Amino acid sequence: MKISLDWIARYLDKGVAPQEAREALLNAGLPVESVVETQHGPLLDVEVTSNRSDCLCHLGMARELAALLDRKLLRPKMEFKESSRPVEQLIQVRIADAAGCMRYVARVINNVRVGPSPAWLQQALESVGQRSVNNVVDVTNYVLLETGQPLHAFDLDRLQRRQIVVRRAKAGEKLVTIDGQTRVLEPSMLVIADEQSPVAVAGIMGGKDSGVTEATVNVLLESARFDPLTIRQTARALTLSSESSYRFERGIDPAATEWASGRAAQLILEVAGGDLARGVCAVGKVEDGSREIRLRTGQVKRIVGVDIPPEQIHKILTRLEFSPRSDGPDFVCRVPSHRLDVSREIDLIEEICRVWGYGRIPVEQKVSHAVRLLDRAEEAGRMMKATLAGAGASEAITFSFVDAVEAQMFLDPATGEPLRVSDAVRKVSNTLRPSIFPGLLRSRRHNETNGQLNAFLFEVAGIYFQERGKPADKPYEEPQLAMVGDTVAQLTGALELLVQKLNRRAVLRVQPQDFIAFARGAAGEVQVGVDGRGAAVLGSVGVFGPRVQAHYDLKHAAAGLQVRWSALLDLFEPVPSARAMARFPSVRRDLSVVVDEAVRWGTLRDLLAELALEFLESIEFVGVFRGKQVGAGRKSVTLALVFRNPVATLRSPEVDLQIQRAVAALQRRCGAVLRV
Repeated sequence: MKISLDWIARYLDKGVAPQEAREALLNAGLPVESVVETQHGPLLDVEVTSNRSDCLCHLGMARELAALLDRKLLRPKMEFKESSRPVEQLIQVRIADAAGCMRYVARVINNVRVGPSPAWLQQALESVGQRSVNNVVDVTNYVLLETGQPLHAFDLDRLQRRQIVVRRAKAGEKLVTIDGQTRVLEPSMLVIADEQSPVAVAGIMGGKDSGVTEATVNVLLESARFDPLTIRQTARALTLSSESSYRFERGIDPAATEWASGRAAQLILEVAGGDLARGVCAVGKVEDGSREIRLRTGQVKRIVGVDIPPEQIHKILTRLEFSPRSDGPDFVCRVPSHRLDVSREIDLIEEICRVWGYGRIPVEQKVSHAVRLLDRAEEAGRMMKATLAGAGASEAITFSFVDAVEAQMFLDPATGEPLRVSDAVRKVSNTLRPSIFPGLLRSRRHNETNGQLNAFLFEVAGIYFQERGKPADKPYEEPQLAMVGDTVAQLTGALELLVQKLNRRAVLRVQPQDFIAFARGAAGEVQVGVDGRGAAVLGSVGVFGPRVQAHYDLKHAAAGLQVRWSALLDLFEPVPSARAMARFPSVRRDLSVVVDEAVRWGTLRDLLAELALEFLESIEFVGVFRGKQVGAGRKSVTLALVFRNPVATLRSPEVDLQIQRAVAALQRRCGAVLRV
């Protein structure tokens, strides 16, 4: 930001030397990159951070120096005479997009004499690198650089039916801006229009055909407040920036709109003459932008580490225009409208430090801070993510919004309905995800496109939907762990490893059950039990059905698993159980039994567990064989039984006896035939 010290001197009761200004601003967090002597006096190039939009003008910088150097701020006096004709008879203003334009103020000045600016006005603009255009346009630029409020002057006679409409552009509309370039507008862009077509890109640049020229007689003076995000998006889309857009993007003083309009009208009358219509044509909400914040004086010492006297705090806050009033040991401060960056107590403490002087705060040789141990949930979360990464899975972070079609594919209608946001906010992907699968499947497809055909992904994130029969103001929201990989075995294996890490006594089971999005007969309910107690439902696992595969255009079949994150956290034992290493060797016996196709591995495992075979340490699944040797509708399941005596070496006869019990039970309960 180029600042003329001679210009700033108009607003201070005492002058400021270049070096004095430089050091004061530097110590207050506004570094001065250079000080250059010009024919118009010293010129400072100040680095203004994006949160200090109040300093993007000479009056704002003078206000800052007045507070830092204990000077008196002299605001310009505003005096002008209005004619008897009300402005409402000369112009009509309508805001069609209140989200894009919060306030629009219009004044009309008739019978102006457009021509060269007086020397003082030209010199002021030239001192900061601005060129003079004509007296009316120069005033709008001067007031912008003085107050930080962007303004624009229209030739009133070139506005169709003397109307101003603030609206979004229509598809295909074009505008020739004052730089001579033809801009193709989009419906997302905010424009200033007359009855027929746009006459300016709101907050960025005016149109060439409606600008003030030497032929202009009647002027419409615009002062408005626009949405920063809208201006920023439009400026980027058009690759067009200006002094006005630079300030609107960072936010302007909501209380300056009327004042700056009056200041500009005063100067136009002074340099171009004319008749100012009575009053303003103002539309939109009026905001002074001020708010109150309580400052606890004890917090100043706790944060800063220096005991600044309360009377000194009061003086600093007063110089900064925070109007502090005492309330017991505290101060209640009214934040001025131009300080958009101040919203909390800590912001006030920072302001006190800036003026008090960072250099006056002693630097300790040692800095102590409390070390916070991880809580149970954080520790479990980190351990689980590390375990999955160790199992070969890559963590993904995907969007919370999906398309409506995707939401329907992953949410059973009997369970609930998707949650959608307003179409005015998001035209596409306007539904909150009821499952994490959509994002993971898009990521898997992206990996396939780039040659990684077997992406194994996981994500921990929230899901959202409106539960059937539940109040609309209490939608379902819960974090889940979701995985996408090649096979169900890969996913359940990773989950089993995870569950064992959380709790060595936990046992994972999958019971056949169909779920939406998974192929029929290729899915199951995931359960977990601890120490043989009743199994709790974790979630579901399965192979994605043809519809899902086709929607994401997957080249290879994929499986998915989703479980409740809170249920996994409930399993976590911060201090894992341990036991002494076995002193005696184990004995492993493999059994291959032929059973009907309908008999599942889980059934065989549970049956053997119920037998409570003596010395049995574990039951492990080995594999399944199907073929002519076992007959149609039958399969051979191979499992391994591991035995161990904790106090002695097991002998074969002891193990044989337990194997005979196992085979007999399998034959009796499952119709199993031992395959030799």
